[in-house]
Order: sequence, then C-alpha cells, then structure tokens
Amino acid sequence: MNNQIALITGSNSGIGLATSLYLARRGFTVWATMRNVEKAGELHKAIETEKLPIEIARLDVCDDESVQSAVAQVLQKSGRIDVVVNNAGYGLRGAVEEVSLDEWKRQFETNFFGVIRVTQAVLPQMRAQRSGAIVNISSVLGRFAIPFSGPYTASKFALEGLTETLRYELGPVEHQSDPHRAGVHRHEISRERAARPSRPRREFPVCRL
Repeated sequence: MNNQIALITGSNSGIGLATSLYLARRGFTVWATMRNVEKAGELHKAIETEKLPIEIARLDVCDDESVQSAVAQVLQKSGRIDVVVNNAGYGLRGAVEEVSLDEWKRQFETNFFGVIRVTQAVLPQMRAQRSGAIVNISSVLGRFAIPFSGPYTASKFALEGLTETLRYELGPVEHQSDPHRAGVHRHEISRERAARPSRPRREFPVCRL
C-alpha cells in the first residue's frame, strides 16, 4: 500500500485536478490545495463517490502566510510531505508593449515566485527526511516563444531555469526536481485573466517577419 503524501497546488481544475485524482487512485494521500476552496466541487464529488484519500486545503501561492499555514497543516496531520506538484498558474496574453508592468508582476508572482514560496516551505522537511520529489508544471512555451504570450512565456522560461538549478542543488540530498511541460490542455487557464492586444496582429511588426 502506498503511504506517500502529496501536496498539489492549483487543484480545483485542469492539470491540478487530474493529478490529484490520479495520485489518490494510486494510493497517495493527496493534499489538494487551491486559493478558493469553494471551487473544489469536482474533488468533493470524487471523494464521496470513490472514497479517495484526498484532503482539501486553502493555499494561495502569492501569499507567504497562506503557504506556510498550509504546509504546517499538512505536516501536523500527515507527518511528512513526499511529493510536491507546483501546478498553480495562469496564462497572461498580450503584446509586450501593451501589457502593464503590474500585470507582468502578477504573472511572475503566481507562475514563478509562487513556486519558490512553496518549494522553500517544504524543503526543510524534505531535507530532514532526506527524500522527496518536487514536480514543477512548466509548458512547451518554457522552451520556445510565440507572439502575444510574452508574460506567460517569460515566466515559464524562468521556471525552467529554477528547476534545473534545484536539480543540481538538491541532488546530493536525494531530492528529485523535474519540470513537466504541458502542451495544449483545455481548462480555465485559457479563459481567465487574459490580457489581449488592442490592435490586430497584422499591425505589429513581429507578425510581418
């Protein structure tokens, strides 16, 4: 029987939801976290119908106190954290020149600094265990760029660099740190909080190259 404990961020939909269900069905005790626990309807349904070992907790990756509180809750109740899946994120679309600096900062706060917050919060326990796995959900846009996705692409490029650095730094203490790159996947990230260019694409020089 699998007694491993997994903490997953952004678990209310999309990849986070699917990963939570996948691991729970394979015997993991899953802490499915999200900023708004009122959106955990599908998880509650799965817990009730399949009797899955899933705990739901609030965790806002942009809030230091929220991250620390959630990790402390997991450790208090489950005693350890074996797997962390840094999944929470969103895609901000728009031309580089038209997306405000505040929007750029918010994109990085969630997609990049949020990963650092969670990682820093769980590493002391993983070091004490001398084991653990950190999985960062990246994107194919963390490997190459396309027009009008600059903020999202830049945040995922940064995440790729962070993940590679962690692999080197944590290897000697028996940690695993890997990026998993999502391709085209239909869920709410494609519809929410998107900044779009105000001019047609043909008016931007980059589209005429």
